[in-house]
Amino acid sequence: MRHVIGLDVGGTTMKGAVMDENGRILLRAAKETKVHNNLPILIERMAALIKELRDQSPVPIESVGIGFPGPFDAENGISVHSPNFQLHQADLRTPLAKLVELPLFFENDLRTAALGEATFGAGRKVSHLIFVPLGTGVGAGIVNGGKLVRGSHGFAGEIGHVRYPGLTAPCNCGKLGCVETVASATGIARLARERLDKELDANPRQAKTSPLFTLCDGQLERITAEQVATAVEQGDAVATCAWNEACEVTGWALSVLVNVCNPQLVVIGGGVCRAGEILLAPVQASVQKYAMDVVHQQTKIVLAELGADAGMLGAGALALQATNREQGTVKL
Repeated sequence: MRHVIGLDVGGTTMKGAVMDENGRILLRAAKETKVHNNLPILIERMAALIKELRDQSPVPIESVGIGFPGPFDAENGISVHSPNFQLHQADLRTPLAKLVELPLFFENDLRTAALGEATFGAGRKVSHLIFVPLGTGVGAGIVNGGKLVRGSHGFAGEIGHVRYPGLTAPCNCGKLGCVETVASATGIARLARERLDKELDANPRQAKTSPLFTLCDGQLERITAEQVATAVEQGDAVATCAWNEACEVTGWALSVLVNVCNPQLVVIGGGVCRAGEILLAPVQASVQKYAMDVVHQQTKIVLAELGADAGMLGAGALALQATNREQGTVKL
């Protein structure tokens, strides 16, 4: 049995696991990141986490897979641009390799999560899938014929930054009206906040008795997507209106991916997917509304299975697949 370390590097926390080739986690650990524009400290913390896992592992480790946020030059181990860490064209491979005496394999964290779901999660029985996490932002990890699609410069899958007709909210990419401004967790919270604010002006007494107002303790700036989902389940009209708009836009974005990529499966992940059926059903309806019928009928849309472990498991799968290629053996 082969064993690797999968590392999922986030803006506040990095998580790592010792895992086997079947996706079974033997050991896990985490370290705080919270570093900005300080590559040496970040490298030290990544190396320390890998060393901790390796020292405590009950089995030998053959390699390390790493998922890193932002556009990434996987072949050369270079972070092209990572707003989380304020890095630009930063070489991670060279300094980390000096501290970690193991083969290192890198990829953008969204794509490692896609590979995790494709290898060990909802997509383990298909070879063509798209993983779309709905979290702080929106993106798409594309697996075609069992292989990650990166694009010519590693930017493939930026569906969150396609403009949806009629939207005007500013996006953190610098454009206006991107899918991400509505379909993300932050977008859902913004929509609900704006709608509740208008309702408070129009019908203050009624608005103040609404489930959403109660859930946020009357502090609209603290509204979260999770609270919006809970309010929807409780029949809140304002929350339902915001939620339905987000699901409509999400389904439209997925229909673009379905039409262009013709996947067997679309997997919806990220924190918003914890809402379950109240998310899945309207998104499926929206995809059916916008996608070409003959393509849509061949595509299943499901919720992710791996949750927060998708990135770690996908990073491990990346290491296993990369080692397989180097050794000339069959891929996972």
